[in-house]
Amino acid sequence: MNLYVFRKKHATFLLSSIGISHIGDWIYLIAINLMILHMTESPAAVGLLYILRPIATMLTAGFAGSIVDRMNKRNMMIMLDLIRAAFILAIPFLPSLSLIYLFVFLISMASSLFEPASLAYTVSLIPISLRKKYNAWVALTQSGAYVIGPAVASGLFAVSTGKTAILINGFSFLLSALLLTGLPKTLSEPSIDRLEERSEETMNKWSLLKKDWSVVWAFSKTHVRVVLIYGLFHAVMIMAAAMDSLEVAFITQVIHSSDSQYSLLLSVTGISFLLGSFIQTRIVHRMHTMILLGFGAMLFSTGYFIYSLSHFFVIAGMGFVILSFFQAFMNTGYFTFIQNEIPGSMIGRVTSVYSFVHALLEMIMIWFISHVAELHNVKTAVVSASLLQWTIAALLLGSCMYLMILKRRKVDSTTRFIQ
Repeated sequence: MNLYVFRKKHATFLLSSIGISHIGDWIYLIAINLMILHMTESPAAVGLLYILRPIATMLTAGFAGSIVDRMNKRNMMIMLDLIRAAFILAIPFLPSLSLIYLFVFLISMASSLFEPASLAYTVSLIPISLRKKYNAWVALTQSGAYVIGPAVASGLFAVSTGKTAILINGFSFLLSALLLTGLPKTLSEPSIDRLEERSEETMNKWSLLKKDWSVVWAFSKTHVRVVLIYGLFHAVMIMAAAMDSLEVAFITQVIHSSDSQYSLLLSVTGISFLLGSFIQTRIVHRMHTMILLGFGAMLFSTGYFIYSLSHFFVIAGMGFVILSFFQAFMNTGYFTFIQNEIPGSMIGRVTSVYSFVHALLEMIMIWFISHVAELHNVKTAVVSASLLQWTIAALLLGSCMYLMILKRRKVDSTTRFIQ
């Protein structure tokens, strides 16, 4: 079996695992929300679920990368899938609300560890020449889950209960873990130098963490352009999360849409996301990574801006169609960029430390935009956030174009030197 066929076969296993777990995530999200709401009849109790995830990310970010960069990534991913499956399968049988919150929090911590492990393993499994195409298929898989997951959950609720849906989600993680066992145990992936590992055996855990944080800081100082683009992308996503937190209030209070119209809006958004993901798999090989990221983020933010200015359901729908269609392009550009620009031996540590900053800023921004909505109104808060997001996206586009031109000049000068 040649190397290309070998990589393609295992990429299919990894994509299948991602797709199944994402479908399960949507079933779990809808089911756990309804379960908590039925138990408490309190929207605030449901809202607490959305706070647990960034808190879990902040708690694990400090050490997640240190673990990921030193462990067998495949085995770690399998172990985390099994842990999540066990906790999810236990939720329907827990006797109290506090225990449910605890288990949801532990599941979120496992997910926060899984993400850098999956990213690091992808870098080792997928060669540079295939990463853009692979990431495009990941986006298609995620958008498919966006459409399939809620549909499956709706069907399950029609014939059974939310507890059944949660149990099925648990089994989806077991199936995901089973698929991961089909991946190779070891690859020629970059790893921490053996001499460094031996010296680390004599260090205590706190000293090791400080050493890893200093490595991330040193990388950040010497790769300012990478950090700039990484930071601008996440700033765009933080603003999106802040506006999403007011989505229901905006749709019902500003546009005065009904629950059925809101459901239709989400369905149209999912279909647009799926369509954008499918189209980009056909054309992604012809597009530069920086164009995917820069223009994708610009059009993504434009969709939010149109939505924020809308007073009618149709205009809001147009905004959602635009942002969801180009989200796939933006995500493919982003993941390809960081996979190519951050060394595989330290990608777990770098992304984990940065995810701590992201989670902290996201919590602050959600609190701030909610406060603005209370002091003024929802419309003012969403329009202000969308303007800020659009400005950040414009800076990201400019940075991407600058970096693309700079790299092309370097290639041209190198070619002339060789000639």
